[in-house]
Amino acid sequence: MRTSLFSIAFLASTSLAAPTNFNDIYNYSDDLADFYSRVSQKIDHVKHSVGSLARCDKSKIALPEFASGLPSPNGQKPLYVAVGRGTQNYTCSSSSSDVEPEAIGAVATLYDVTCTAANFPGLLTTITNAAYSINIPANLNSLLSTLPPANIAMLGHHYFQDSTPIFNLDIPGQQNGIAFTKLDNKLSAPSDAIRGTDGAVAWLELSTVKGTVGDYSSVYRVNTAGGAPPKTCENMPSHFEVHYTADYFFFGK
Repeated sequence: MRTSLFSIAFLASTSLAAPTNFNDIYNYSDDLADFYSRVSQKIDHVKHSVGSLARCDKSKIALPEFASGLPSPNGQKPLYVAVGRGTQNYTCSSSSSDVEPEAIGAVATLYDVTCTAANFPGLLTTITNAAYSINIPANLNSLLSTLPPANIAMLGHHYFQDSTPIFNLDIPGQQNGIAFTKLDNKLSAPSDAIRGTDGAVAWLELSTVKGTVGDYSSVYRVNTAGGAPPKTCENMPSHFEVHYTADYFFFGK
């Protein structure tokens, strides 16, 4: 599977102004403007790089530089890279300024940007930040099967089972396994991350645990945007969600 850079190029070359026909899907923003600007610069390169795109050399995939603050996936090879778009979920025992929100997991749809990460790594964060502007429905299961504006194909789903983060890449038409994970390390998001209302969630290193199907060894959450809760539960409901995006790097044997 690979992201269609030709679809991206088509969109960039035909719609460098605000895409009003997509207004019901996402809010046009500076990040989307940056997305279109960057992609338009890639058009000529794409035209002359068909062989490179077809190869999609995953060995070229590397974590962003800031992730050096997390342990390196030494001895592991890149398997997939996905943009996750969804919500971080929280609970409050009371609506008091003396109580802090408690994280109870996340729900996100994962979109395949593996070949973008391999061939155009400079575009990855731009895509992820642009995805933060997408309006997602209340029922995340009905989220679009492709991620606009580049029509990036769905790779799978991220959710929690009790306190276990799960990445399910088995979806109709593709069986890529499922990673059950645990948190090993975390790193505060960089200062230039999109904060949303209350900040960007941390970057994470997770390792796989019993139940995993496939060659997965670790999953890194990086390039986060939004997702952090308010500092206290004052005036907050007992359960609430905070929208976020992130890149997930899957490494394995």
